[in-house]
Amino acid sequence: MGKKSGGRVRVKQMGPKGGMPNIGNPMEELAIPPDQMIQLPPPVDKNMSQIWPLGETFTMNYDRFPVIYPNYLDSSKTVKQGRRISVVEAVEKPTVMDIGAALQSLGMRHVVQPYKGYSRDADSQWENLGRVLIDLPRGNNDGVAEIGADGAFDISGGHGEEKDSTVQNKKQLLRLIAARIPHLISRKERIAREKAQQEAEEKQAKEEAAAAHKAASQKVSTKTSSSNRKKKGKKKGK
Repeated sequence: MGKKSGGRVRVKQMGPKGGMPNIGNPMEELAIPPDQMIQLPPPVDKNMSQIWPLGETFTMNYDRFPVIYPNYLDSSKTVKQGRRISVVEAVEKPTVMDIGAALQSLGMRHVVQPYKGYSRDADSQWENLGRVLIDLPRGNNDGVAEIGADGAFDISGGHGEEKDSTVQNKKQLLRLIAARIPHLISRKERIAREKAQQEAEEKQAKEEAAAAHKAASQKVSTKTSSSNRKKKGKKKGK
């Protein structure tokens, strides 16, 4: 084990001659090949912004622009989930691109941030991301919007030069945007594509279900005929 030296014990390490054998990685057989690994997409930049007009991409200061989330205009959302105008005035499932296109038609400076989620509605964090910052004159409360009894923003008494004389406050702008969105060509084309895709998926699902049912029926029929042949063979043997 060891030798005594001056009242101390010196331990000598013993091991196999020639060193430890190279056994490799015991988990190597369980490793997934690189070509079979799931490749996750890189994380998106939530601060990505699309500025309109494009000529002001590097000069526009939008730090204090009021915000519009799609929930503000969505007829399928409740006031608690963020809807700011009445259901009659709202539109079904508007996107930030719809809002941006409507603002372009109004000639209003704005910034689209497609990856920002609305904190008051968990569904919008995944299904309908994005928000739009608009260049709207601030009200008398230093840009703090008051909420009326109907759950809608009201910004009155704005100061500064207005870009559009028909837009007096944020609530009016929300109504104007909601009225324009259903007539957008880009929205109509998107809805048509989504409808066609949904119909194709439903058709494929029905075909797969029918094929599975047919295969199950054939399997049962094969088992039944095989069982009948066995029974007949037993009767003949008797």
